[in-house]
Amino acid sequence: MTITQALLSGIVQGITEFFPISSSGHLVILHRIFGISEPQVNFDIFLHFGSLLSILVFFHKDILALFKKDRQTLSFIIAASLPTFIIAMLFKDLVEKFFGLPKLVGLMLILTGLWLVLTSWYAAKAHSTKRLGLFNSIIIGIAQGVAIIPGISRSGSTIATGILAGLEPAAAVRFSFLLGMPAILGANLIKSGSICKDLFCGGSLTYLVGGITSAIVGLVAIKILLNLVKNNKLYLFGLYCLAIGSMVIIFI
Repeated sequence: MTITQALLSGIVQGITEFFPISSSGHLVILHRIFGISEPQVNFDIFLHFGSLLSILVFFHKDILALFKKDRQTLSFIIAASLPTFIIAMLFKDLVEKFFGLPKLVGLMLILTGLWLVLTSWYAAKAHSTKRLGLFNSIIIGIAQGVAIIPGISRSGSTIATGILAGLEPAAAVRFSFLLGMPAILGANLIKSGSICKDLFCGGSLTYLVGGITSAIVGLVAIKILLNLVKNNKLYLFGLYCLAIGSMVIIFI
């Protein structure tokens, strides 16, 4: 992978990790456009580390509060992470094969689009009053586990599930991003051996360019998403996913 390709990949990751349109799905499509047929799993996971840095910077006050006055939310994050971890470990090898199947990615993008449009319609009619709670946390964690499939948006599935469970949109977004931290960190730890091997075998510059770009762009994307979700504009991302998913199935 060239430096330019790494830069573009970082931009796409930074936008699509937080916009609910599936970063993994877009990276699969982008790499296919680059002419790269082999799945770039290690590189893609490292780009997510850049997204983790975005979350740490943007939500640093919320993160500090988890260990001081908001330990209940911390317990919910731990509870929600368990089903995510179990699903990821059970289906890790199978899902890695999906990264080389762009038509499957297109289908999953369509599913994400339908999920977001349904959620936006529900949010316009319902009044969100429920608290997070243990049960809702676990359901959101399961949704995050399903999002290991490329084309299923992690942020989209968790935010949408939270809103459908009755949470206020802003609360659903906050929990989604806080929940993303252990998931992203866990994926990097699982692949740490092969990622370090790539870094020491001549890939350090492309990895760093992609990761840093992802972190910077991600900060902007989080701010934009928060404003759109508060104004019930999730359907815009849903329509985009429906369109791009259909195009992938037809043309790739």
